[in-house]
Amino acid sequence: MGILERAALVPLTANELTQAKQIIAFDGVCVAHIQRQLGIGWNRAADLAEAIVGRDALPDVAKNRYARRS
Repeated sequence: MGILERAALVPLTANELTQAKQIIAFDGVCVAHIQRQLGIGWNRAADLAEAIVGRDALPDVAKNRYARRS
């Protein structure tokens, strides 16, 4: 997947979700930490975090990653 593609183009796998849940349970919601631990891109890690904890629980930078720019 290229850096300009949205992570949502490739479905999240059960294995990724399980691993991300464990990371969040032990270390809290940090997209960069999920990214490093799983060796994936930042947008994919943010998609995993959003799928697990919901958009409202994400850090502000992750909530606004696809926000429209004024």
